[in-house]
Amino acid sequence: MKTGASDPFAQDDQDEQSNDSDGPASHTEESDQEKNDEVEQVDKDENPTPSGSNTGQFDRSDLPYTLRRDTVKDERDSVHQLFVLDETDDKARDAERDLEDRFGDMYRLDAREAIYLAGMQNLDDAESILREWGYDF
Repeated sequence: MKTGASDPFAQDDQDEQSNDSDGPASHTEESDQEKNDEVEQVDKDENPTPSGSNTGQFDRSDLPYTLRRDTVKDERDSVHQLFVLDETDDKARDAERDLEDRFGDMYRLDAREAIYLAGMQNLDDAESILREWGYDF
């Protein structure tokens, strides 16, 4: 504030208390502080703050993968180079396009990994393909 300007929100009794600090007011202030501390402790005990409270901050790991990453390769440290038959390559591209039709623009790497995971979740389908290739002979 400018020099000489008074604070319109200041309490008038604040100056009076500082002048009487040698007397009983200082003792009262100490006991009032102790009471406030006790009340705060009781409030904390009775109403603990939930650990999952919404404080305006969040943990990035709670977000879906596509929202928490900075690049398409984030959290993808493993490289799985795959050599495939021409027919498999054609089907993979068709499947990637079908997924893009369903979701809109997407990274090819995301589509490929989702297809890869779907195969792992459906091992019976993988088994039948391996049988077609002659693995049961």
